Amino acid sequence: MPVLVVDNLSPFTPDILDCLGRLGITNVYRKFSEVSEPELAQCDKVILSGRRKNSKEINMVNSRIIRHCHDGGKPLLGICYGAEIIALTLGGSLRKMPAHVQGTTKVSVSDQNPLTGDKKLISVYESHGYCVAKLPANFKSLASSQYCEHEIFASGKIFGTQFHPEKSGSDGLALLQNFVAKT
Repeated sequence: MPVLVVDNLSPFTPDILDCLGRLGITNVYRKFSEVSEPELAQCDKVILSGRRKNSKEINMVNSRIIRHCHDGGKPLLGICYGAEIIALTLGGSLRKMPAHVQGTTKVSVSDQNPLTGDKKLISVYESHGYCVAKLPANFKSLASSQYCEHEIFASGKIFGTQFHPEKSGSDGLALLQNFVAKT
């Protein structure tokens, strides 16, 4: 089965779908409330979108998906809120930003990884008011910016990006391609 894209009611989910379409990556789109256990079990990889506002229901569904992927070794990419809920579900923490961050910024890649390959600096789009403060056990920070210490983090096949690759031009498109092809 293709990549499952979980829409957490983000205004940027159509951009994720557009990027995957431009890359020729077959995907199944589901709103968070429509994700079924059989579908989750059958998909090869999962992408969690960002979200617009806090919701207990969205958090519960995403935590269930994260545990499924973590326990089953299934590749998972959490974008913005998706990265934050990965951290919270698996034992990390968040911090409120001094001000909402929005716009393009440079991210320094500290370790070679499947998402960015050999690149040491990528240009990304940010739009968030929180960031991951403490990573869960066994997770490693792979990139940082002037705003966030953990712009990209990973453990096994679980990846989080604090930024929005779907809004980050060629660097974001390459990251999504690499997630699907190399994880």
